[in-house]
Amino acid sequence: MNEILEIRDLKTYFHTDDGIAKAVDGVSFKLHKGETLGIVGESGCGKSVTALSILKLLPEGIGKIESGKIIFDGKDLTAMNGDEIRRIRGNRIGMIFQEPMTSLNPAYTCGSQIMEVFRTHMNISAKEAREKTIEIMKRVRIPSPEQRFDEYPHQLSGGLRQRVMIAIALACKPDVLIADEPTTALDVTVQSRILGLIKELQEESGMSVMLITHDLGVVAETCGRVVVMYASKIAEEGLIDEIFRNPKHPYTKRLLESIPSMKEQRDKLPTIEGTVPSSLNYPAGCRFRTRCLIADGECEAEPPDIKITETHFASCFKIKL
Repeated sequence: MNEILEIRDLKTYFHTDDGIAKAVDGVSFKLHKGETLGIVGESGCGKSVTALSILKLLPEGIGKIESGKIIFDGKDLTAMNGDEIRRIRGNRIGMIFQEPMTSLNPAYTCGSQIMEVFRTHMNISAKEAREKTIEIMKRVRIPSPEQRFDEYPHQLSGGLRQRVMIAIALACKPDVLIADEPTTALDVTVQSRILGLIKELQEESGMSVMLITHDLGVVAETCGRVVVMYASKIAEEGLIDEIFRNPKHPYTKRLLESIPSMKEQRDKLPTIEGTVPSSLNYPAGCRFRTRCLIADGECEAEPPDIKITETHFASCFKIKL
């Protein structure tokens, strides 16, 4: 399977008054054509910053790609100027942001915000753009699209606002869709509908999907491969069955243990003690060692990348093959 997107040793740092925050620190992975790749981990692990780095949407003057390459369809996005990346962003790579209420502009109607994508990337009239907007609103199953076109974000429910975000992301039929926590703050029923919609649209167009989430249940249902991130690095990567049935990294194991099970009744779910260390001051060596139950002095050195199978990798001293 050929890759459409490849991240090579990406390092994205934020230069703050308190010091340099290493938000992404040497991340490498590939996204294959037509697949759904899950990026999982706790909040603060670097998942969203990785996505924002791909589209060069980092805070100006603070966030910076220090090194590494982002190869999309054979071209390095990190080497592109503003005009070049704008032709890619929203056109060939679409993104669904975490919070539709804050991502959508409250001063503009939902229809006008979708229309803007067509007017930016296609040489068409306002009338044609409106027609295409109504069409994409129907495609993502927004009821009464002619009416919703003229409504503002605050007039819509959370599920409908998310569908507007999906319409914006898919308007130009992108090759890659980055979905950053697309079901955050939605109830379970709406979550299922949104994820089902993304899957259906993916099957229609053949696009690749990068799904960023902390919900391992969502990953199990929708993804073919998984990248597990911890403290700005990749802890483990593999096919969905490899990660769920044969996890190797202690962090991955602890994440899976915290999932509620219908088969096993427990009074209390296991938790991972402590919190993700600050990106301003990561511990030396393995970054999970301060919370790991099996860490010892060996873990104070940089852990090796262990190849378990052709598709399964993990970064840990304690892996037993």
